[in-house]
Amino acid sequence: MYMRNLSVAVAAAVSTLAAAPAVLAQPAPIEAYAALPAIQATAVSPDGANLAYIRRTGDSASVVAQARTGEVLVTIDVSDRTARSVFWASPDHVVIQSTVIEHLPGFAAPLTFAQLDIVNVRTRQVSRALRKADRAVITGSWGHVVGTYRGEPVLYVQTLTMETQSRIPSLDVYRVGLDDGRGRLHQVGAEDTRDYVVRRDGTIAARVTYDDETGVWRVLTPAGGNWREILSRRQLLDMPSLVGLGRSEDTVLLSELREDGPVLVEISLADGSEVAEHDNNGLAGILRDNRGLMIGLSHEGLTQDYTLFSPDIQAVWAKLQQGLPGRQLTLGDINDDLSVLVFHSEGAGDPGTTYVYDGARQSVSLVGRDYPDLKPADVGQVSVLRYSASDGRELFGYLTRPASGGDRNLPLIIMPHGGPESRDHAGFDWWAQAMASRGYLVFQPQFRGSDGFGQELLEAGYGEYGRKMQTDLSDAVDYLVKGGLADRNRVCIVGASYGGYAALAGMTLQQDIYRCAVAVAPVADLTRKLELDRRRGGRDRENTSLRYWMRFIGVDRDNDPLLAELSPSQHAAQAQGPILLIHGRADTVVPFEHSTIMERALRQAGKDVELIPLDGEDHYLSLPATRRQMLAETIEFLEAHNPPR
Repeated sequence: MYMRNLSVAVAAAVSTLAAAPAVLAQPAPIEAYAALPAIQATAVSPDGANLAYIRRTGDSASVVAQARTGEVLVTIDVSDRTARSVFWASPDHVVIQSTVIEHLPGFAAPLTFAQLDIVNVRTRQVSRALRKADRAVITGSWGHVVGTYRGEPVLYVQTLTMETQSRIPSLDVYRVGLDDGRGRLHQVGAEDTRDYVVRRDGTIAARVTYDDETGVWRVLTPAGGNWREILSRRQLLDMPSLVGLGRSEDTVLLSELREDGPVLVEISLADGSEVAEHDNNGLAGILRDNRGLMIGLSHEGLTQDYTLFSPDIQAVWAKLQQGLPGRQLTLGDINDDLSVLVFHSEGAGDPGTTYVYDGARQSVSLVGRDYPDLKPADVGQVSVLRYSASDGRELFGYLTRPASGGDRNLPLIIMPHGGPESRDHAGFDWWAQAMASRGYLVFQPQFRGSDGFGQELLEAGYGEYGRKMQTDLSDAVDYLVKGGLADRNRVCIVGASYGGYAALAGMTLQQDIYRCAVAVAPVADLTRKLELDRRRGGRDRENTSLRYWMRFIGVDRDNDPLLAELSPSQHAAQAQGPILLIHGRADTVVPFEHSTIMERALRQAGKDVELIPLDGEDHYLSLPATRRQMLAETIEFLEAHNPPR
């Protein structure tokens, strides 16, 4: 492979593209931080000749396909949808993956589904995938494989199919033509089908089934027109999962939680035996080649790193890291012969930059910058800070310092992440950086229940919702104050989703810690939350979502009185200080009613509260205008109730 003997010139080439430090004169406008990335989801064509990416300017968004030499092949306006990613299905076809919100018969609330639009970059024709499927109502796609059928490129798409005469959906595989978007039924599923592993040629390597009531999870393989079981487990929670093919088409990857922790093993499709085991500690992703075979793994602890099975590619990656010291690099895409890599850099004065590495030329070129209106000096320093919880548990978090300087007795913002089975990252966080740019010290604690730092920390959160998961945050306040970094009298809490719950709980379930709170899309009433989960998921004993949340919250039924004890809306009279609620009206994850319930409870208690609805916005702040509105309202509220100077 011609990546061998990589020249040190690669490191020098990357270094010349890295922005130099600058002196901050005055903070960048809030809009510069609130903007959606100007370039996102860059993908390289199978032959390595072309790129495709999402480009945003103001409130407009488009998908651009261009030659690597710069010639634009096609530009598609996607301002009318929420484009999430792009990928190449052939050297001539780019697929745009967006999300749409639909309200289906028989479902209690709107649901979010994927939408695929296929662009022929030569003819500039656009086709909606599965819109012409002639058998059933297609509700969205759950996964896709770029493949071939009788020598022609196609997409194999897993999608939930709802028969027009029935409300019982099935997970099927459709074969989608790239020029017409027509979906032809390729594999019929069953009521208990949960997943497939599909090879590039369209053959089904494996089918996964699950019985919600008994908890029996099975892996089946084709056998002479029938299905043969090669593996089974009984799990009411923490089900195993198949995550695609292994290093050959005769194996699949099984991700499973065992007594000694999570494992990732290759399973033989012949008999279900374990062929090899891979490091599953902090597994962040699986890298695949054009055949869908595993060629590497990414792991994330405090930072992300990669294990690439090819020594040549691993050497390339090491040189790229040397060329951008202090940056977090992420591998975005790779072409068929593994000679062209798209990668992303962030941190150390870099709010996000996309590059392309060309192995034949041993060169690196700039594709674009995520936040072109931000200078390096607009990015505050991010460091890892370790502290101890009140019960002695060792924890840590990400500390963002104001870019304007100062490191003693600063106003502090505690910013818990959502999930709660989620995490923050060491790279550029637009929300945290925006608050830091206004003079605030921002701390993002990785409290118990966080994911990505080992199973023990995650499971330590079970039954601690609103309890130790909450005091982990206030223990961080104590540590920062005692260390002289933060001013005890100038601490506020800001968060979204579960982080929004934690913000409300910090003002109601706890006392005398925070002087104000901003809660975006918060869970305010746990009883209402579980009621919705029950409506969406069916009977209690068959509802995996209810099982999951009851374990985290620490209850054994969805009407447990403890739910009220842990609900901020039930303790509005105890709130201390002003509270700002911000919520998208189109949120399908945490319904808008949670904020209206909280606002009503606070007003009835005579408390200082304001609710700002975001029209048309979802749970993820996907719209440029409402994202700017959220951040501007947050900063204005903080500056009014917790002045930075």
